[in-house]
This record gives sequence, structure tokens and C-alpha cells, in this order.
Amino acid sequence: MATERPTSDKKRYVCQLTLWAVFWVWGTYGFLADDVFRQLQPMRSMLMLALDAIIALMACIVVRRLWAWGCIALFMALSWLCTCVFNPESTLFWVNGLREFVGLLMVYPVVLFIIEEERSRERFLDTFDRQGLYFIMVQGFCIIVQWFMYGAGDLVGGGFGHYFSGQTSVTIYLISFALIRRRIDNEHFIQSLNENKIYIILLLPTFLNETKVSFVMLALYFLLLAPVDRKLLMRLMVIIPLLAMLTTVGLGVYNYTTQLSQSGTNFNSLEDAVAYFVLDDLEKVEGDARWNIENNRGRADVPRISKLMYLAVLNEQEPGHVVTGFGIGQFKGGTQLAQSDFAREYDWLLMGSVPYVFHLYIQLGLLGLVLFVCYAIFIARKYPLGAHRDVNLQLMLLAVALLVCLYNDMFRNLAFCIVFFTLLATSWMSDEEKNLQ
Repeated sequence: MATERPTSDKKRYVCQLTLWAVFWVWGTYGFLADDVFRQLQPMRSMLMLALDAIIALMACIVVRRLWAWGCIALFMALSWLCTCVFNPESTLFWVNGLREFVGLLMVYPVVLFIIEEERSRERFLDTFDRQGLYFIMVQGFCIIVQWFMYGAGDLVGGGFGHYFSGQTSVTIYLISFALIRRRIDNEHFIQSLNENKIYIILLLPTFLNETKVSFVMLALYFLLLAPVDRKLLMRLMVIIPLLAMLTTVGLGVYNYTTQLSQSGTNFNSLEDAVAYFVLDDLEKVEGDARWNIENNRGRADVPRISKLMYLAVLNEQEPGHVVTGFGIGQFKGGTQLAQSDFAREYDWLLMGSVPYVFHLYIQLGLLGLVLFVCYAIFIARKYPLGAHRDVNLQLMLLAVALLVCLYNDMFRNLAFCIVFFTLLATSWMSDEEKNLQ
């Protein structure tokens, strides 16, 4: 036993270093390839494959929790049936599709392995404090540079690269929220906010990329920052005016940047807002999208709600896929592997912003939605290494998960998954940590 503990600690430390290396490469390569060294763009697909393989290999080496392997095995078996038996896709196509779920299924048990010993947990949290702060600073720098280059819009995706604007903004809010939560003194709440205002200031770049979700995240950020106790009313008297002020500043920055770049969406009426989120006539969705592909450099972005509504039409056009979907891998291909027949025919529907429930339904049908809900409930159970919840942090994670279901497919993003599941794992506290709050 004397030699086993140092060996185990070293393994956890190596896992921690590897996890952060993957996080930084994933979270900055897009900016480097899209805006600095464009010669790197052809390597992007292979690099992302390598990062997926590193996480999968690390999970195979260190994860010993039977429930984790049970979830992974069940998903692999059912997704293979949906892809290769109920749909005519190849095993290679299925393997490539599995990459989309590496972060969702494997990051959490890897993080649990790293923090299951007290010494390793403290080291990991200390590292997260530094890495998280550096990361949101780097993202802010990248966003500002991209805004000067392109103006407010989808190309302002921070370190993640072009068309990752929403994912970058949500990741910044999550990290900032976790960092400031760890430093808030509930007995001196107002003073703590002032002492840690750097984490709030670093949110401002999120209003430069024409991402409406930033306003939702800003509201969640401040409403969930204060603990629910007898002093809540007094804290809300500070939080609500602060939230109103920052919202006003954010709207001002948003309106100024979008008008300056002439790339934003102006909401002059309720009809404008409805038109942005959902089209009036589903019969025109495909025609409008194909026109955009031909006249917008091969890109189209059907409104999110329209995509969800169009599923009823799709079920009529392609019967027999409600339960099992069309197989995993429909959102990949086109670089190293060929796209499926379905992906080629409905490319106009699959590209652009994709709500995660749409992402799951297309590939795994109702079965995929049920699996996701069951998995979410299962991993949200009481964490075995800590008896206390950080309720505010867990409510933030729940709100983000629900937001992702209707907003974006962020659980495909390995860097986002590392942040999300790190915060989920560390939201369970020991008695000592609880007493320090």
C-alpha cells in the first residue's frame, strides 16, 4: 500500500495535465486556424479526432466505475443497432459517429477519477482556478480581435473559432460563475462582489458577438449567485439593480456593435422576434435554406424552433425513423469519410444552429431522447464522495443543460464538456468544504 498511493496520485496528476492540455488545444485551435495561421485549417479534422481518441483512451485506462462502463456499453450497443441494423450505415460510419458523444459519456468519469482523493481534488480545484481565469481572459482577447476583424456576428467565436459564438459565451459564463462562487463570502456578500469584480468584467466581451443567449446567461448568473437564506432579500436589493445596470450596458454594447457591423438582427417589433426564432410557413423552410446555401457561401441556418417543428414534416417524408432515428454520424462526414445519403439530401436542415434535442432525435429518435434524460437523472444523483450540494451551482448547470437542449449542440464540444462536467463533479462538497462556505 505504501507504493500504491504515490503511483495512484501520479496517475491522477498525469490525467489532470492531459485533460487540461486537451481543453486548451480544443479551446484555442479554432481561433489560430481561422484567424491567425490559416494553413492549420486542413489539420483541424485530424486534430479533433486525436483529441477525442486521447479522452477515450484515458477513460479506458483510468475509469473503474461499473456504472460508467454500463452507460457507455449500453449506449454503444443501442447506437450500433440504430445505425447499422435499423439504418443501412456501415460500422465505420457508426464509429465515426461515436466521437460526437465522447465528451458527454467519458469526461465525467475521468474527472471523478481525478478528484476522488482529497489531495488530488484540492490540486485539481487550485488548477481550475488558474486555468479557468486564464481561459476566459484568452477568450475575451480572441473575441475582441475577431470583432475588429469581422464585426459582431457568427465569426466571433473566440478561441473555439468561427460559428462557435454561442458556445464560447456560455462557457465563459459557466467558468466565471464557478470562480466567483468559490470566492463569495455569504456573510459579506456585497464586499465579496466588489473584491471579485474582475470575473464580472470579463463577461463584457460576450456582448460583442451578437449572441442573444448572453442576456439569458447574465440573468441566471446574478439570480443564482446569492445563496437562499434569511439575507436573500437584502442581497437581491443589490443584485437586481446591478443586473439591470449590466443588462443596460450589455444591450448598449450589443446594439452599438451590431449596428456598426451591420450584421446583427434588429428587433423592432414582436413580429421581428418571432421571425428570427421561427418561420411562419414551414413549406418555405427548405426553399429559403437552399437559396441561402447558393447565395451565402454554402451556408444556411434554419431557425432553431423551425427545425424542431419541421420534424413532423420529416417524419412524413421519411417514415419509420421516429423511434430509432437515422443513425449516429449524420452531423459528421464530408472530410475523411463520406456523408450518408440522408445527410446529403437534408444538408440544408442539419447545418447551422442545432438544438441538442434535434441532434439526438435525428440520430437516435425517441430512444436517444429517453437515453439522454435517463443519463442526466442518473449522474445527477447524490455524488458518493461528498454529502453536500452546491445548490446554486447545480441549478446553474441544470439551467444550462435545459438551455442547450433548445439552443445548441454544445455537448458535442469537448472543451465545453470538460468545463460542464468538472463543475458537476466538484459541485458536491465534503463536510469541510461546506463549513468553509
